[in-house]
This record gives sequence, structure tokens and C-alpha cells, in this order.
Amino acid sequence: MEERRSSHRYNLPLSVIVRPLSSLDSSVEFRVTTRDVSTGGLYFTSKQRLDIGHKLDLAVTLPPEATAGSSITIDVQGHVLRVDDAPDGASDRCGVAVVIDKLNVSRAAVDFALHRAEEAAVNRRSAATV
Repeated sequence: MEERRSSHRYNLPLSVIVRPLSSLDSSVEFRVTTRDVSTGGLYFTSKQRLDIGHKLDLAVTLPPEATAGSSITIDVQGHVLRVDDAPDGASDRCGVAVVIDKLNVSRAAVDFALHRAEEAAVNRRSAATV
């Protein structure tokens, strides 16, 4: 079978809050952990069945280990591309492949990243002058 992915997948277990947008009850949400992620999408397993094309709001949390000290939540809008029945032999779960349509990183996350980069640059300059 030919590989059709446009970006590399990373085997990262990230915490995600999933909010289906077309649900009659907008308060419906559930938590999952990703099996893999890429810049174009993510894959998780869930007991909650979703339909192909279903639009989702996702809150993806990057752990402190990945962000140099503070967890950061990325708001993602996407849609279900594929649903796999009983992935990995788990008959009570389905696998969900989501395409990212839009993502937003909070201003606080951007400020934090810029601050950490600035600190690193200052530390490098200080180390170079010693």
C-alpha cells in the first residue's frame, strides 16, 4: 500500500478534550489520549462513536516536558477523516483519525515560548562571556 500522509506522524500520548460541534447538546465532551499526532492531524481511540465528517473542537495539552516547563493547551478545530472499528483488538473502542482544519495557540503560550527563548539566548551570551 502506498503511503499517502503528507507529514510525519509522531507516537505521542497527548491529553485531549473532544467537543463534537454538531451535537444537539453543546456541553457534550469527553477526554482521550492521542496515539499519534502530526502537523496535519491526530489519531486517538474512544468509546464515543463519531461519524466521518463530524466537526470537532479539540483542546490538546502539550506536557511540560515538551514545552520547557509549562503545559500549553492548543485549541484545534478539525473533522473526522476515518473511523476504525476495534483498533488493536479493543472491541469496545473505535479509532478516530482527525484532520486539523485550524489551530490556535493562546497568547499566553506564545508569550511563554518567547520568554523561554529569550532566557536561553541570555544564558548562551552569559556562558560565552565567562
